[in-house]
Amino acid sequence: MISLIAAVAENGAIGNGNQLLWHLAGDLKYFKATTTGHPVIMGRKTFESIGRPLPGRRNIVVSRSRLDLPQSPKFKKDGTPSGTSIEQAEDLEVLLKSLSRKRKEEFFVIGGGSVYKAAFKYAGRLYITHIKAVAKQADIFFPEIDPEEWEAVQTSEIFSDEENKIEYQFVVYQKKKLK
Repeated sequence: MISLIAAVAENGAIGNGNQLLWHLAGDLKYFKATTTGHPVIMGRKTFESIGRPLPGRRNIVVSRSRLDLPQSPKFKKDGTPSGTSIEQAEDLEVLLKSLSRKRKEEFFVIGGGSVYKAAFKYAGRLYITHIKAVAKQADIFFPEIDPEEWEAVQTSEIFSDEENKIEYQFVVYQKKKLK
């Protein structure tokens, strides 16, 4: 199954200049807990903004240009998560079509904007952190979540990030079955 995970402001904003709009400790913990052990798919710019493969995950970086990706890390006995790997896919559409047939394994699309846009039609689930704020400085936006197409199946309480003075809520959406 293809799932998208993102922190989205009230105006749909998710980033500015290849950076997250806010660094919310609770959201970053949620992201890590939700995606660890699952493959993650990201665009080249997202990978470059992270700067390394995410530990404990199969990292798939989408780029038509040949990337000089780091070697998959060697695993130590010091608790470093196992299962970390990195690879490149050159064609996002071909990748998503092939992965959408794999119903048992959940693949997480983690950005950026153009990757979310292309993956949206293949997604069966959305993990959205709704940021209770409007981002005035943003150049990357998440696709609109149509309530006719998506149903909230899990909703958390509202959390508050004291450092950023922002409230947020985790919502998991499932694509509705078409009748």
